[in-house]
Amino acid sequence: MKTKIIGNVNEKLDEIENNSIDLIFTSPPYWKGFEYESYFNSYLQYIEFCNIWIKKIKNKLKKNGFFLLNIANDSETTIKAFELLNICTNNYWKLCDTIIWNCYNRQPCNSNRRLTNQTEFIFLFRHNSSNMKINKNIDLEKYKNIFETKNVGNIWKIPFQINKKSNLKKELSSKFGHSGWPKILCELVIDLFSNENDTILDCFCGNFILGDIAEKKKRNIIGIDLN
Repeated sequence: MKTKIIGNVNEKLDEIENNSIDLIFTSPPYWKGFEYESYFNSYLQYIEFCNIWIKKIKNKLKKNGFFLLNIANDSETTIKAFELLNICTNNYWKLCDTIIWNCYNRQPCNSNRRLTNQTEFIFLFRHNSSNMKINKNIDLEKYKNIFETKNVGNIWKIPFQINKKSNLKKELSSKFGHSGWPKILCELVIDLFSNENDTILDCFCGNFILGDIAEKKKRNIIGIDLN
């Protein structure tokens, strides 16, 4: 079952039952730089906003559930990912791993002042590290180009794909949603960290590509977005 909730995440999270979510996979707005992120008047306001939703989701996740936070630094906020990591640990999330998403086909940086950013972080959290079980018996043949070895590692080589039939502005049209993940990334996260009939939450679901894939994989999925 796929459910999309329209509204501010810090209000709509209150509508979700505590201890009901098996997997949270989400990517918050990058703060500023695109039209859809102009809601925040300052970086401090953005950080305060993140502190609220990160604290709220802790009660929603089951004790053995996983919380995966996808976030990247950029040229203006070069420590943003680490500040959100700090917020999570301050709210007693246990950091179990740091996945490096090597999105190697990003648009080149033409400035001599900085390098082209080809990485994003996926921080893997749980309430605690006890009884942790990742479904590492996945179809490695399907994901062989991601890992490049027989190990299910924490460096994922996945191109950052934008739908060529639509322009970037259209894909970024959601105020509180991310721009959309590659399908293979969604499939991998679902396969590794959930099972059939589990319930997944995306707090900033944007075009809700995660919802479409979760439904095909027989998971329940809840997405929240502002519009």
